[in-house]
Amino acid sequence: MAGLLAQALERARLSESAHALAESLQKRLLPRILSDLPDVITTARYLPAPSSAGVGGDWYEVITLPGGRICLVVGDVEGHNVESSAVMGQLRSAVLAYAREGHGPAAVLTRTSNLLTELATELLATCCFICLDVTEGAVETALAGHPAPLVRRPDGRTEALDIPADVPLGVYSDVPYRTYETTLEPGSLLLLYTDGLIGVRTPDALPRVRSLLAAGHRNREHNLEGLADRLIATVPPPPERRDDVVLLLARYEGTPLELRPRFNRLEIQRHDLQGVKATRRFVRESLAAWDRDTLADDLELMASEVVTNALIHADSHVDLRLRACPDHIRLEVRDSDATPPVPSALSASDEENAQAERGRGLLIVESLATAWGTSPSGRGKTIWLELST
Repeated sequence: MAGLLAQALERARLSESAHALAESLQKRLLPRILSDLPDVITTARYLPAPSSAGVGGDWYEVITLPGGRICLVVGDVEGHNVESSAVMGQLRSAVLAYAREGHGPAAVLTRTSNLLTELATELLATCCFICLDVTEGAVETALAGHPAPLVRRPDGRTEALDIPADVPLGVYSDVPYRTYETTLEPGSLLLLYTDGLIGVRTPDALPRVRSLLAAGHRNREHNLEGLADRLIATVPPPPERRDDVVLLLARYEGTPLELRPRFNRLEIQRHDLQGVKATRRFVRESLAAWDRDTLADDLELMASEVVTNALIHADSHVDLRLRACPDHIRLEVRDSDATPPVPSALSASDEENAQAERGRGLLIVESLATAWGTSPSGRGKTIWLELST
């Protein structure tokens, strides 16, 4: 009995080790941060499969191209093992390369499917590829056996794009991949997702997702982070959930020029000792150019605290994005540390204060910001904060 028990424990330990390896590999293959353009705001969420099912091959990508174009990609490699994660990494790299070469959605899927065939794997994959021209709002979409994306129109109508699904990647077909063309009005919201979001055993999940999208419009919600969190909250926990979950949200802001959000960006290199000083100058100069000087003191202080935390504790380069919308200012600070920060209150104990130093600056943010939060951003995170004007 003792021998059998030891063998069972060893098998369980090896299984957990293999799952941890696959999950780590998959997370490393996801994008570190999401790209965006001034007229398109994006956010994403990823939930790995439970350990009993193994890690799958879901992935997502946001690719900015010259000429004011942006590509939104979500894909799913079948299976739940290390091979699925490895194939996912290869397909993600292929899609990125083909898109950068300037191929359209259908051509990208065709080339990626041919590559998957040549990899000599028995795994198949599905993919949704969208290319958005932010100047005109023109959208080109192609599917490879993947669920059609949802779009919420400015009037609140939520619908799935009527797109032919075509065959999965890696499946030969005489019918080439087809591109579906449509136009987005300013204020439209796109939702790309893998089937883990709705689940094959929960047929009412997709209507719930549509209801949440419509509710966000009725409540005049402009913050994608909260909407993404509520969508993820609809996913059942294990053991009901057996698959990975990916969702990618993108709101097209293409408003008239006089109402278009103004946008500035600053990158701070890792270990840059002048990074916080550059942040303060960046915030003050941007707000002065936008005639929002009255917010400079508060926003400069909050930005300094958040950037300091990112440089010291995340040990990565930092990406700042500042947007001026008609009724609020939004600052996003992105780094490559996935650990969410938590505000830490003052303590009478010096030891506790030293351990909680990381979250001390967030008390200032919590006190001054109209709204703030943190969200996953590829392999890292985004700390965002807003000030009403």
